[in-house]
Amino acid sequence: MYKTIIFDLDDTLNDDTKNMQEAFKILTKDKYSDEEFKKFQTIDKNYWKERAAGIVKDPREGMSKAEKAEWNRAQRFLRYFKGISYEEAVKMNEIYTEGLKRKVQEIEGAKEIIKYLKDKKYKLIIASNGPSTAIPSKLKGLGINEYIDETFAADECGSMKPHTYFYEALFNKINNHNTKEMLYIGDELEKDIKGGNEVGMDTCWFNIRNENVSIYKPTYEIHKLEELKNIL
Repeated sequence: MYKTIIFDLDDTLNDDTKNMQEAFKILTKDKYSDEEFKKFQTIDKNYWKERAAGIVKDPREGMSKAEKAEWNRAQRFLRYFKGISYEEAVKMNEIYTEGLKRKVQEIEGAKEIIKYLKDKKYKLIIASNGPSTAIPSKLKGLGINEYIDETFAADECGSMKPHTYFYEALFNKINNHNTKEMLYIGDELEKDIKGGNEVGMDTCWFNIRNENVSIYKPTYEIHKLEELKNIL
């Protein structure tokens, strides 16, 4: 019997594409275009994929968690804005991160399902690869902050989903290692489902993009958040 429900945040509860688009508009101002946003979005996605796969490594030993987070997030802007300095990339990331907080877009049914689960006395956790600084404003924008018991982000441990260390650090933070009582819900097979499976959790794939390929086998598969009512 599940007691703890762990949600991914971006593209599971929060519409990350729309959120990113708004932040990118703020960053680029009058130079914004849909074509340039798609280019940045591809760079961003590929960077984090490389990071999760271990292709991108920390530039030096002994970096603090904060330094690692700053360095990693700056790399996307160094790749997109050719020729800028590291300091400029850091500043752009700060502007972009602030932009992420401004206009949060809800995935259909997100607030309703969170309230439903809270009413059923589940412990609700957010576990995200996104920046920890953006989580509170996203939860507030979604109107669900009062229902969430704990949040956890990759920059708190210096490792991203699907790495086991991410989940171990999450379990330490919530002071619970009983994975048999947990269900992890997320939209990405390679991060959420693979990672959850490898640490012994049941997983629910939120197949929001209606993909046909399922390399990693989730315990459940849904296409709308309301379908969780059939499971929980």
